Amino acid sequence: MTRKFGKNTVFFIVVTLAMVAMVWFGANSTVHFAYSRPAGVFFLPARVVEVVEDQTSFNAAGARVGSQELRMQLLSGPRRGDIVEARNVLFPIEQAVFAREGQRLLLYFEQLPGSPDSDYFARVQSYDRSIAIYVVILLFFGLLGAVFGKAGLRSAFSLIFTFVVIIFLLLPLIGNGGPPALLTIFLSLVIIVVSLIAIMGFEKKTYVSIAGTAIGIVFYGIFYLMISAALRITGFNVQEVDLLIVAGFYAGVSEFLFSAILIASLGALMDVSVSLASVTAELSATNQKAGFRELFRSGMKIGRDIIGSSSNTLILAFTGTFFITLIIFRVNLFQYDVLINRVDIGIEVLRAVSATSAMVLCAPATALIGAHVFAVKPGKKREKKRA
Repeated sequence: MTRKFGKNTVFFIVVTLAMVAMVWFGANSTVHFAYSRPAGVFFLPARVVEVVEDQTSFNAAGARVGSQELRMQLLSGPRRGDIVEARNVLFPIEQAVFAREGQRLLLYFEQLPGSPDSDYFARVQSYDRSIAIYVVILLFFGLLGAVFGKAGLRSAFSLIFTFVVIIFLLLPLIGNGGPPALLTIFLSLVIIVVSLIAIMGFEKKTYVSIAGTAIGIVFYGIFYLMISAALRITGFNVQEVDLLIVAGFYAGVSEFLFSAILIASLGALMDVSVSLASVTAELSATNQKAGFRELFRSGMKIGRDIIGSSSNTLILAFTGTFFITLIIFRVNLFQYDVLINRVDIGIEVLRAVSATSAMVLCAPATALIGAHVFAVKPGKKREKKRA
């Protein structure tokens, strides 16, 4: 028992140190092609001291439009603490910000180096949501810990690790010209291994889950290549890629769609593999004489229900991102042929079908591996305690 506790402790310490190293790497890495921000231009948090003038009203759609003149206190930057005048224009087609006294907002602040303090331009950029985001995340982690105890805290740890890997390692590496697809596959495997060990520990079912999810990634790659070729969709069809090309970034942009779908579907693949691995492990524990065929058959029976609900969830999640576009087409009565042949519809089909098909095949693969691992071997007795 002491040896097992030591193994888990060392694991969490090593992973934590790795996360610190990744944060340091991401914070200190630079993207060489990136657009250089003009000197004297900052995006600064600021607090509304006074609403000097409010010329806003509601339009026919119920959106607030107009403008405000504000006095705001800068909360960071070279002029921290100074009171500045700022203009806030509310457009109905953008994320309108209606300012009130005491609110924290993000301010676009421009002042040329060497110019007098009175020579500047400031306008409201957006709400300052940073503190609220941190509070919501902490409350979520607290909810996990309160409901599930140590298991919930382990899940929170795995979520933090996933976030750190994507933001502070994957994005900087891609931003400096690394191959997006290969990096995403490799770091996805790292996320799988660390997350599942963090959640379930060094158990046989953990290794089965890791193997099942890795196989699911292989299936995803196969389906992505087949479906994208059939629909004639490349990474260049994604709208956001145009912005990267305009900014001068060309390295691996055609692979970004592959990486984005893999990251979005990784959680679903892990859910399915963990469920099937746990099922076969528990079935073998309750039935000491269960063989390979019995465990596999039972796992597949339970897997049908898991896949049914998980597939529906994944497809609806991808479809939901396209919901507003569908409403626009319905309101404007576009022909069906126009809708079904749009590139963005094809991309959503590629997202949903490739990821869901990989998840569907991930289930029998995990059940097969789990049945092989946990089944009673001919001529051998089951161990009283699984590793």
